[in-house]
Amino acid sequence: MLDEFLKNELSFNREAGTYLFYGDDLEKNYRIVLEFSAELFSRNIENEDEKSKIKDKTLRNLYSDLMVVDNLNIDTVRDIIKKTYTSSHEGGAKVFILKNIQDIRKESANAMLKIIEEPTRDNFFILISKRLNILSTIKSRSIIYRVRKSTPEELGVDKYVYNFFLGISNDIVEYKEQEIDLMLERSYKSIAGVLKEYEKEKNIVVKIDLYKCLRNFVQESTSLKKYEKIKFAEDIYSNASKESINLIVDYIINLVKKNKNLKEKLEYKKMLRYPVNMKLLLINLLLSV
Repeated sequence: MLDEFLKNELSFNREAGTYLFYGDDLEKNYRIVLEFSAELFSRNIENEDEKSKIKDKTLRNLYSDLMVVDNLNIDTVRDIIKKTYTSSHEGGAKVFILKNIQDIRKESANAMLKIIEEPTRDNFFILISKRLNILSTIKSRSIIYRVRKSTPEELGVDKYVYNFFLGISNDIVEYKEQEIDLMLERSYKSIAGVLKEYEKEKNIVVKIDLYKCLRNFVQESTSLKKYEKIKFAEDIYSNASKESINLIVDYIINLVKKNKNLKEKLEYKKMLRYPVNMKLLLINLLLSV
């Protein structure tokens, strides 16, 4: 369901626009963005059956005037620019959903600015970011909307379950459909095998095992030798994709957020946005835990 802010935006019946949706729960961001896009597509349609069909197609990313981009690069930007000048397939709005806008490179950002500053008629750009500290030039050209995390009460779980999944709604909903004991520990030493399985199939069962390994590492960290921490970092580096490393770093930092050296750890998180020696970053982070 869209809140009053988004309903008001739809009531303005804008001819074009650029929006920035941001918040920690990226999957929830995306879900709300799709709902908002469906309303943009169907805002001038009165037939309820037709509106329902448009919404269904949009939520499944099957609507012909919807383009979803996971990671923006200069070639994709050029493709988007071309599409803004082509006619709509359905005769209405065209929506471009651009995920992970916080990771956009300068060259791509400069090219994007030309089209999001004054979008041509019936072109809507919806940018998704985990945080608000993105390029000011992009932020200043966007209508900003914060997507708040669902509360434990809204998701129907206690605080332990909520914190275990960092409040990510999709994970919690999927977990509730399973019968998994979160209290049953998994040794950090099994991280390599768990990651190999996770990279093959990113389902909630394996993700829970991954989180258990990370939690066990943090619990045992004060008694671990330096070489054991380095081995743990190397096992992660050797078996995880960049996306998974981002997830792991984020989870570890959330586990130790009361740590007095949190500021230093947050710097490691920021470094993931740039070309860095990922193995060295992991080693330094895990040695500091």
